[in-house]
Amino acid sequence: MPFKFGKAEHLKSEKSISLLITEGFSFVIFPLKIRWILVPKNDNISIKCGFSVPKRKFKKAVDRNYIKRIMREAYRINKSELTAIVEKNELQMHLLLTFIGDDVPNFQYIESKIILTLQRLIKLNEKSDNMGANISGKTV
Repeated sequence: MPFKFGKAEHLKSEKSISLLITEGFSFVIFPLKIRWILVPKNDNISIKCGFSVPKRKFKKAVDRNYIKRIMREAYRINKSELTAIVEKNELQMHLLLTFIGDDVPNFQYIESKIILTLQRLIKLNEKSDNMGANISGKTV
């Protein structure tokens, strides 16, 4: 599995993001808030992911961009196991990672939290697979 995070994997659609926020599920692993939803697969990408950092907490664009960059890098390196499980279920996952901490973190700290996040998503996805339905309760 190549360690890529191409343009097609970015969550950019306003419609997808609003669906994710209104109907998706969420949990917090501080300093990250994770929103996610499983949707029917409409292209060959299994996970679309977006990253956000609030302007209210980080006034300088340099800080916001740095945090998003290290979040993207940590996700890119560690996403392969989650991608394999979502592909097996023939669904597409939309994922939004929002940084909610107060200080600019270092890469090792963010990477450890993203690994915990991905492990939790894997666990949730395996539960839905065992029940024969996706997390939203609709049968597959």
